[in-house]
Amino acid sequence: MSEKIKITIVMDDEKLNRENQGEKSDTIILTQESSMTVMSVLRESGLLSGSFCGGRGDCGRCIVQFLEGAPLPTGIERSRLEPEELRQGFRLACVTRPKTDCVIRIPEKTEREISIVTEMNPVSENIDLNGRQNKLSEKQISFAMKTDDKSVGAAKKAIKNASVISPKRADVMIAVDLGTTTIAMQLRDMVTGEVRDTYCELNPQRTYGTDVLSRIQASCDGHREELRKLVCETLLRGLRQFSARMETSEAEKADAEHEGCPACMCIAGNTTMEHLLLGYDVSPLGRSPFIPVEIGLQEMMSSKLFAMSKGTVKGTEATTIPIEWDFPVYIAPGISAFVGGDIVAGLYTLQMLPGIFVPCQGKEETEAAKQEPVKLLIDLGTNGEMAITDGKRMLVTATAAGPAFEGGRNSALIGTDRIVLTAELLRQGKLDETGFLTETENENKCYLKQEDIRDLQMAKAAIRAGVEILWEKMGRPEIGMVYLAGGFGYYLDVEAALAIGLLPEHLRGRIQAVGNTALEGAYRLGRDLTEGILTKSRLEEVLAVTESGSLHAVNLAKQGGFERLYIKYMNLEKN
Repeated sequence: MSEKIKITIVMDDEKLNRENQGEKSDTIILTQESSMTVMSVLRESGLLSGSFCGGRGDCGRCIVQFLEGAPLPTGIERSRLEPEELRQGFRLACVTRPKTDCVIRIPEKTEREISIVTEMNPVSENIDLNGRQNKLSEKQISFAMKTDDKSVGAAKKAIKNASVISPKRADVMIAVDLGTTTIAMQLRDMVTGEVRDTYCELNPQRTYGTDVLSRIQASCDGHREELRKLVCETLLRGLRQFSARMETSEAEKADAEHEGCPACMCIAGNTTMEHLLLGYDVSPLGRSPFIPVEIGLQEMMSSKLFAMSKGTVKGTEATTIPIEWDFPVYIAPGISAFVGGDIVAGLYTLQMLPGIFVPCQGKEETEAAKQEPVKLLIDLGTNGEMAITDGKRMLVTATAAGPAFEGGRNSALIGTDRIVLTAELLRQGKLDETGFLTETENENKCYLKQEDIRDLQMAKAAIRAGVEILWEKMGRPEIGMVYLAGGFGYYLDVEAALAIGLLPEHLRGRIQAVGNTALEGAYRLGRDLTEGILTKSRLEEVLAVTESGSLHAVNLAKQGGFERLYIKYMNLEKN
């Protein structure tokens, strides 16, 4: 066993100091094994929530300052931190291992607000989206802070004020977009689709890393149950808020549609997020041949989903729902390890799944099928999922985009801002097509570093190569419409994306941001499954990936031309 050392913590947050140390409000004394990282002891003590990179030293979220006893910086720290920062004692808690007693200051962090798009834009006259406006209003965009203080605080107030609801079913359901970064929930009217209430929170699993690979590793390292509980407790906070919202006045209680618990809940997330929610073994998702435990439609009662073992995750509040609130829960089906339920939900709501939606009958149906425009769906994030269909067959794929579209290593910039700044530097000649930043560090006033540009180039090349391979395999048809899904797609400056070659120039004028298709799709799937409009067997038939079927999943790693296209599209230029 290694030697015990004493770590004295000095907090910028004096309120936290007083709560943890009583009379000694300026310091907190901890001990740890000298072989352990600082992150491990700070996390165990609740003083640091974790890193967004899973402990690889990429995100810089866990920066601490050694006031005394600073260890020599590691190679990772030398590459991530400036020389002056290292001289001042700044280190990354996830990699540094002090060998002697030391004094550490934890800087107070102010993190940017993240906007969570919860609505979807209508896409055509043929898809009825209940009369919603073409542009999202400010009221349709929910905001959450990285610390979740506002959303969790509102939920706790709702929990305190909520009462037990009647077991009678109400004409409402709950749709959930279980994202890697954020979790969005809506209480929706089953008939009209009206949004009765919305709850949003950052996915608390982010403390184990922002990407799915980090969380897969955390689950394999013994945190599987904790990862499941973190999401379950977020869902329960949303349910408590909704139960308070459904509590009505005496006059309204006479109206049956205002009573009871939800008719159902439908959850749409990527394959890894759904596996973690259900407590499945995710280790096969982290290694070839990437075989999921289950990607079909899952059905269960809420009492089973939330049947949690005793105790809660450290630092969280125990939450339960009344036993009367027991309703069906659907977990949206996926197509592969990389194309999950969130994409299927989006394809469903955009009416892109072959064989599900029939435009008209008889002779007119045949003519309409012949004229069906080719549609392309792109969902950009740490993973980029894509699907292309001509109405009769569909090809889907996914590629790792890295941190560039989610803000990456530079917390001062969100991904969409990075694309705009890169396009502007390219236009001004301060950045060449190879990605070389010609400005000096002092001249560069936009906080864009060379490593930021390189991250964007790699993400852009992967997405663009994936789109081109799908297009070629579909027979190089004329694409009639490109749908950009998710929050990133909604805020993306299309002209900037075209300028750096993220999207091909020939698609100009055909690109439309559609908002949160996963959340809208979760509502539509849940509603149609509950009402019998869609059956499980029909959905499974459409999503079956077979050689002779209409749906094919393309593994980009096995495509001979992917590497060539990836290298080609590393350059920043219109093409």
